[in-house]
Amino acid sequence: MKKKVAILSTFYEPFMSGAEQMVKGVAERLGSDYDITLITGRFSRALSAVENRPTFKLVRVGWGNKKIDKILYPFLAAWQVRQIKPDIAHAIMESYAGGALVVVKILYPQAKRVLTLQSGDLDSEVKQKQFLLKMFWRLIHRSPNLITAISSFLAERAENLGVKKENIILTPNGVDLSQIPNDVEKITNRVVCVARLSWEKGLDYLITAWPEVLKFKPEAKLVLVGEGDKRQEIEAMVKELSISDSVLLLGNLPHGRVLIEIKKSEVFICPSLAEGLGIVFIEAQACGVPVIGTNVGGIPDVIQNNENGLLVEPKNSAQISEAIIKLLGDKSLAERLSSRALDTVKKYDWSNVMARIDEIYKKL
Repeated sequence: MKKKVAILSTFYEPFMSGAEQMVKGVAERLGSDYDITLITGRFSRALSAVENRPTFKLVRVGWGNKKIDKILYPFLAAWQVRQIKPDIAHAIMESYAGGALVVVKILYPQAKRVLTLQSGDLDSEVKQKQFLLKMFWRLIHRSPNLITAISSFLAERAENLGVKKENIILTPNGVDLSQIPNDVEKITNRVVCVARLSWEKGLDYLITAWPEVLKFKPEAKLVLVGEGDKRQEIEAMVKELSISDSVLLLGNLPHGRVLIEIKKSEVFICPSLAEGLGIVFIEAQACGVPVIGTNVGGIPDVIQNNENGLLVEPKNSAQISEAIIKLLGDKSLAERLSSRALDTVKKYDWSNVMARIDEIYKKL
């Protein structure tokens, strides 16, 4: 008889980011070995409350209202766990899903509780002002039987919050290397950034840096892929700096198209101010594109400066422009960094990551 696993993820399709890609990987790749129920928020009345997927059951809780469903998720998801009575309850993301695990400990303590730490921006003052997060923060980290962290930065945070080191396992997010596109023609002097248009991605520092890049390469193009609440602010900055002809905002794109946009670029950059790991850096490396990231959160786990990419300090437009100019101007350096990255990225293949998750489930 298969062991029952309840996966708790506040968001899931069609609301996807790096954390949800891990959720998808676990549910689809381990579904043949475990009886998996994925519990997520509903957020839209157009989405059905229950779906039977090929390898797992999808349950959406809430009333189809994003604000209400998010706040109630910890309690509604925990109640579902009580109904399901799983052997393991695995929460992915230490905010609302982590809060749900706290409630699971009360409503159904028989389940072994696993929490995967994913987010590097939850430590910020902006997020810590959120009532539920601030109230549950230490409790969220201490309620699981076991914590997995996608980066050493997040593992260290858990230890600082009182979690025993032996109860923390480093397990990164993964990429499906088979999805990396082939036969995509490169566009000369094209720089791409894939990120939410939100404060923690530091895109205003990239926009500020771009005029310096244009002085070196007037024909250069900056492509931004993603959507968010800072779009109007970014558009205003682009207009004010008179760089509209060289900056293209594509908005949200299907994942396959995102990979193509990365693959045909000469440089990838994301000037994050906070990052749990940065799966998009790994995807860019897998596409054979030299990457530039900031020295924050879990990014140094992925990028070793001058080895498989370049690291710059956060909030530093001068360093950003200097790094972009260096890669656009020195093709041998760009090729050396991208070649080494193709070797280091192999450890993030989903098959390796899922083997570690499976091992954790069996251990519990």
